Amino acid sequence: MIPQKHLEMVRMGLRNLVGYPMRTVLTMLGVVFGVGSVIAMLALGAGAERELLKEIGRLGIQNIIINSIKPEEPDTSSQRSNWISSYGITFKDHRQIVDTIPGIEKALPVHVSKKTVWQGSKRVEGTLYAVTPEHLDMFQLNTSVGRNLTHLDDEKLSRVCVVRSGMLTELGIFQDPIGFPLNIDNETFYIVGVLQDDSFLGYARKALSVDAKSSEIYVPYSTALRRHGTRSITRRSGSTEATDVELNQVVISVTDLDQVLVTARMLGSLLERNHPEKDYELVVPLEVLSQRQKTQQVFNMALVAIASISLLVGGIGIANIMLATVTERTKEIGVRRALGARRRHIIAQFLTETTTISTIGGGVGVLVGIGLVQVLTFFTGWSAAITLSSVALSLSISMAVGIVSGIYPARRAAGLDPISALRHE
Repeated sequence: MIPQKHLEMVRMGLRNLVGYPMRTVLTMLGVVFGVGSVIAMLALGAGAERELLKEIGRLGIQNIIINSIKPEEPDTSSQRSNWISSYGITFKDHRQIVDTIPGIEKALPVHVSKKTVWQGSKRVEGTLYAVTPEHLDMFQLNTSVGRNLTHLDDEKLSRVCVVRSGMLTELGIFQDPIGFPLNIDNETFYIVGVLQDDSFLGYARKALSVDAKSSEIYVPYSTALRRHGTRSITRRSGSTEATDVELNQVVISVTDLDQVLVTARMLGSLLERNHPEKDYELVVPLEVLSQRQKTQQVFNMALVAIASISLLVGGIGIANIMLATVTERTKEIGVRRALGARRRHIIAQFLTETTTISTIGGGVGVLVGIGLVQVLTFFTGWSAAITLSSVALSLSISMAVGIVSGIYPARRAAGLDPISALRHE
């Protein structure tokens, strides 16, 4: 139960504020916009962090990804326009990883190649991913229509594939796609499934070398290597480039989360010995996630600091108005002192008024902040997440601003001489 004298003090403070509605509203505006800004900034920061966790988390924090990358070469375009370049992770590397690195649960090979896909008179440049069924399960590549690739497809060297719906649209396939034939570099594959539209975004797309155009075609690993080999030919601007990459990617799953970074160091040492030309890239999602989270935390702190400037301005406004109020209410203060009120009662009265202003302003500011977040997400498409902690933090800061900004005016009012205050006109 709140003591009666405290309730009476709050009621008195509210009566004084209601007596000057325009001044009270203008005094609150700084706090309203300050709290609204803090809510919006924290929501955007939380949304960005949530997207980060979703994006990198989908890669699997217990996974390590090794990508083949083409090393820099001298400019030979003036000498010839046709060549074969060989680089990247080899089958030997894969065997050594499986045989010598402890604590590995899976080491999934992936071969990627650019292929021309034909359907009637329409032609689309697609990206062929030769993968094992575990790869699709690991990265949650589920089908919306049909089925996914199976071990039986791999064992039988079946000419089946799973595609994105964007590929079907580009090829003009609008009927039931299951069992539909696709001509991939003069080889016929049959569609057995269409993947859901939750494609990889941002960093995850880059780490997995996924085509931004969603022109992905997933085929059984053994089928692709037996029928297409490891060589990929790209023709552009009158020149032909052929690359011979045995494995474009190896996805490694570590059994123990605590051993991820240790395993990554061992993998780095092994690859460094086998590839002095640095034609590989080691991606550790756990390490990347930790670095991104630290960066995001600094960014969030900067956003809150910038938004808090509005609250600081609001606090200065409250202090300024209350100082003017002390002068206006000097006689009232003298009467209260003459009737027995002590200095602490005068201080409590003024602090109650400033805290009431800042608290009400903070509540309105929360509503303004929520509305601002909705507007920003609607017009910009940014991700935002309003959390209970951000609301509590904003309200706490607004109340603290009210108390701090009211201390000096309250002490000044309490320090007035009662007799001089009674004589004040």
